[in-house]
Amino acid sequence: MNRPEHLLACLAEECDEVGKNCMKALRFGLADGYPGSSVTNAQEIAKELSDLIAVMRMLVAEGLIPKPDLGGSAITAKQTKVEKYLAYAREVGALVAPACEAE
Repeated sequence: MNRPEHLLACLAEECDEVGKNCMKALRFGLADGYPGSSVTNAQEIAKELSDLIAVMRMLVAEGLIPKPDLGGSAITAKQTKVEKYLAYAREVGALVAPACEAE
């Protein structure tokens, strides 16, 4: 394995870690955490996103991937698309308000 391959493996690993922590938050809640730890699932997700960004920056710095436009139109377009499908999920009954909003 060479350096670019290693960095790509690290990127994939960080993506997996974000997903794993999101699944824990879905199962146990964002405010919960590993028993005996004061770190919440929300904090773990934020940490793993930071790790992901760190590896992304390394890939960009080495010219292996183009720099994402984190403040640009692609981000706005994705947010619009997610909101569209959130609305659709609500329409078909697959998305419900959290218990605190439903009261």
